Amino acid sequence: MQRVAGLLLAGLVILATCSCTVQTVPVQPPAAAAGSFALYLQPLPQEIHLLHFSITGLVALREDGGEIPLTMTMDRIAGEDLVGIQKKLATAPLPPGVYQGLSLQVVDATLRGEEGDINLLAPEEALRLTYQFTIIKGEAKTLFLSLSPERLVTSGVLFSPKFALWEPERLLPSLKGFASNSGSDSLIIFNKRTAQTVGTLHVGANPKGMALDQRRGWLYVALARENAIAVVEVSNGVILGKVRLQFGDEPCELALSPSGSTLVAINQGSNTVSIIDAASLFEKGKIRLTAEPTGVFMGPEEGRAYVLQGSSGTISVVDLAGRKVVISKEVEEFPFKGAVNADGSLLYLISDFSAHLLVVDAASLSVIRKIFIGQGALSLKADHKTGLVYIGMQDGAIAVVDPRSALMLIDSFSLPAGVHHLAIDNEENALFAVLPQDGKLQKIDLVSKQPLGSLELENGGHAVAVMGER
Repeated sequence: MQRVAGLLLAGLVILATCSCTVQTVPVQPPAAAAGSFALYLQPLPQEIHLLHFSITGLVALREDGGEIPLTMTMDRIAGEDLVGIQKKLATAPLPPGVYQGLSLQVVDATLRGEEGDINLLAPEEALRLTYQFTIIKGEAKTLFLSLSPERLVTSGVLFSPKFALWEPERLLPSLKGFASNSGSDSLIIFNKRTAQTVGTLHVGANPKGMALDQRRGWLYVALARENAIAVVEVSNGVILGKVRLQFGDEPCELALSPSGSTLVAINQGSNTVSIIDAASLFEKGKIRLTAEPTGVFMGPEEGRAYVLQGSSGTISVVDLAGRKVVISKEVEEFPFKGAVNADGSLLYLISDFSAHLLVVDAASLSVIRKIFIGQGALSLKADHKTGLVYIGMQDGAIAVVDPRSALMLIDSFSLPAGVHHLAIDNEENALFAVLPQDGKLQKIDLVSKQPLGSLELENGGHAVAVMGER
């Protein structure tokens, strides 16, 4: 009996000793049980362009004293690369609850001088940034981190960074823009004037095309993998509801009638077109096509939509009231995207197999003119104010065409990567371009053709919509 007691006592001593050396490893919560958190480093001032440093040990501080590490998307801060540029610093799913702020460690600080880099003495202790925020299950929280340029380096070698943690102010609806990210199931909400992210919204599975009702203040988003269309309130980012389509429909692109009463969705999974009452969010009818639809657009005529089937080269006119195709015609160039001019008399089509912009008579669907733009067209936008057409190309070029007179492009300018989608802001006369390969949304002045800003997209950037677009 004494031997058993001795063994038990020895075991307890061993367990006690082991328990002193076991370290608790924070575990990220399952995404379904968490909220999403993102941290953006705000544009650095010019005074910091010679400074380099690294950030490690970035953690979220829970109200109960717990610490949760954040996955950093970048750790080395190079001043000259981030002057005037917003950059995502970290992202992570976080358990719901109240947080007291963040903690981070600054290391490897250097200052570039005339004779090379000068090593600086970074703070030995982690910096605690106090700012209370709340994570809610299924919702996204975005915070900004800014660095003050005041007295960053003292006594010649002491690096004394002063960070501030804060939440973006509520943005006026008229200043909002949205970018869909099909790979991350999210929308980026951004300030269209500053081209800076102010928040994210997890809208549903595989968001793709969007349609914006500016009068009602609703944004419609096609959710391909969810077989649904989400409706988002622009003013507050709340999802008002979803139009549930049939399994396998996979809606990819949307078009809204001029009055905002009818929404049209093309479904790449079922080769169909859905006609939806935009107010009640009810699918009124469905039209079956002969091939996969690749584009849909509408003009000023309320009851008429145009659908392109790229693989068969077919353009179809859909009667929305009668819920039927009234005319179809095959075009030898196999167009896959299109737009309509201001009065609805002409259609503009681009093709994978043609180096031309096709100008088509809307009544007969006959090609009446071909305008040379070069190979590799990906997207197009008809500017109803100027009559010009902008075509985004695979090589990053933006071709500018005046289809009323010219037989070739009248201007062009270049962006860093292929241009997947375009939108024009009427207020600033600025072009927004989605560049998925570059992971960027670019803003360009349409007069000077100079960049006005850019912001980072999530995985699979697809489309952009801005309030006040034309």
